[in-house]
Amino acid sequence: MGLLRPLLRNNVDQETIIVELDVTSPQVVLGPTLASDLDVTVYAERLPVSHEGTTWFQVTVLAADFDAFEDALAADPTVADSEVFAAYGDRRTYRLTIAPDVPVMTEHVASFGDELLDLRSTADGWRVRIRTTDRASIREFLAFCAEQDIDCRLARVFEASDPVGEIAMPVERDAFELLATAFEAGYFEVPRATSLADLAEHFDVSESTMSVRLRRALGHVVGSLVADVPSDSAETE
Repeated sequence: MGLLRPLLRNNVDQETIIVELDVTSPQVVLGPTLASDLDVTVYAERLPVSHEGTTWFQVTVLAADFDAFEDALAADPTVADSEVFAAYGDRRTYRLTIAPDVPVMTEHVASFGDELLDLRSTADGWRVRIRTTDRASIREFLAFCAEQDIDCRLARVFEASDPVGEIAMPVERDAFELLATAFEAGYFEVPRATSLADLAEHFDVSESTMSVRLRRALGHVVGSLVADVPSDSAETE
């Protein structure tokens, strides 16, 4: 679900490294579900929390068919239990209980003092984004995945002379690309410089599918923008 952008520079004289890794394995939490070719996007709402041997994981899911997603979730051996925590529009937030003996990547990241910036689904697994000041911890994370027989591939590395932060975009990466393409093609101009049919052809989907994806992406953007506006707010002169 985001693009990296610089925030504020500070006085810490250390090199900051931001690493993006693609993790694919039926052993990691939701691995079998994400590999089941569903039309879903999953991202961590909160990082896993453990207490007395039980680990919970809260995720938000965007899905075309929640019944199909929940069927896959029920059959997923990495999830011991799940419940819908919140539902709004085309999104639902689930509270998952991670099954015993499932490797929890976030705990390994934290053990090195690194920061997990983002955890979002890909077509068949997870995109993990980590901030660190120690290159050795990257190698340690790759070694941890190898020991657990988890397929982990280095996707991208960002370096900076000063630490950088991130501002999460209010849409998933695919949705951002869709909106950017539509904007650049003039779909939002008045009058429109391109049609829904042209966009559908560009993305090789039907017009109805393109319409749904556009509305979802726009709805997510608008929802993110107005989320912090009080419902009883009023304009004052």
